[in-house]
Amino acid sequence: MKKLLLFFIISISTILWSSCRNTTNPPLPDDEVPETQLAIIKLLPDMQDAVFVSPIVDSVIIDHSKLNLITLYYGNGLVLCTPTKLDSILAAFAQEKLKVLGTSPYIFLNNGYALVDWKWAHFQPLSGEFRSAVYVNPKTHALPGYCTNYYLLNGTIANEEYYVLPVRWIDLKDLTSIWEIEEGKRIEKPEIRYINVKDIEKYGDFQICCKDICQKYNVSANDIHSTYNLYLRDSTMFIAYVEEYNRLQSLYKETLNQMIDNNDLKNEFN
Repeated sequence: MKKLLLFFIISISTILWSSCRNTTNPPLPDDEVPETQLAIIKLLPDMQDAVFVSPIVDSVIIDHSKLNLITLYYGNGLVLCTPTKLDSILAAFAQEKLKVLGTSPYIFLNNGYALVDWKWAHFQPLSGEFRSAVYVNPKTHALPGYCTNYYLLNGTIANEEYYVLPVRWIDLKDLTSIWEIEEGKRIEKPEIRYINVKDIEKYGDFQICCKDICQKYNVSANDIHSTYNLYLRDSTMFIAYVEEYNRLQSLYKETLNQMIDNNDLKNEFN
């Protein structure tokens, strides 16, 4: 069973490479891949405690004639992740092994900003991580999914929609829940920026960097697929990786607050 799941994960990861970024193994030194980036959100008041979701994305269509304009075709329901078998597996992993339930996906920063916790990135649509579509039909110029980080997506999304629910993060019981559209309150997309981790590390003069940890554990940063694969390979190394990356994320928080206080954060945004 584990071999079957691993094969499925690897197959999906191959698709992700062509759509957003490599999510299986760290790149070789000569590979040219996008820099690891973190999502920094200016939280709206409605987002502070309420569960933040997007509609189910049935399919993703790209129009190359319009500078890679991407249209999301929505299904009936609001979700934290796509209702597919793979996302159900990853959700169970996040709940049982990463212990995300009862916590917030946001690490609060100064001046109303928040960093998306790496353990939540797959379940926060603005994190910039890959989100798969339910259906893919290559004949219709369909993509296997999308991400909200335009730098990685190489395109523009025409019709993003976001909602908050009358449910608090601390009361959330299941990452795979599906809510009716009418249960959510549609809100404007908040200010969202993505910053290269190397710029944060340079600003804070880090001794241990994201790249070092990823190479040590053979993972891709902030990617739950890669973290899940590590768990399947070696559960002890998985525990060590989570502890080490959590410490690194705490350093990111400290450095980002310094950047905000010194009015340097906006200069680093891409």
